Amino acid sequence: MPECDFCCLPGAQWVYVLQDRAVVALLSDEGLVTPLPNDGRWRACDICSELVDTQGMAGLVARSLSSLRMLGVPIPDGGPDLEHMAMVVMANFATVLAARPTRQPLQGRAS
Repeated sequence: MPECDFCCLPGAQWVYVLQDRAVVALLSDEGLVTPLPNDGRWRACDICSELVDTQGMAGLVARSLSSLRMLGVPIPDGGPDLEHMAMVVMANFATVLAARPTRQPLQGRAS
């Protein structure tokens, strides 16, 4: 089963196609610009889909960081490092919420 592009957990049932695509890039302290991948199609599980549909940015960020921690990604417990990580995730997800996404069933999804 495909992974959700928001929470990284298996179970994607939907795909959001962005009408207006934006590019998000990270700028390092050394001035290195790294674009974040975005092909204009974001898969979503049922829970993340509900958050996208209701513009629930805080819930999307919290779910993403929580699931990444559960999957073994080192997520800071607090402080500036966690705030920075949350800002990066939020900037990436903002490209979806601001892009007038249309939701479609993911091809091959279970009925």
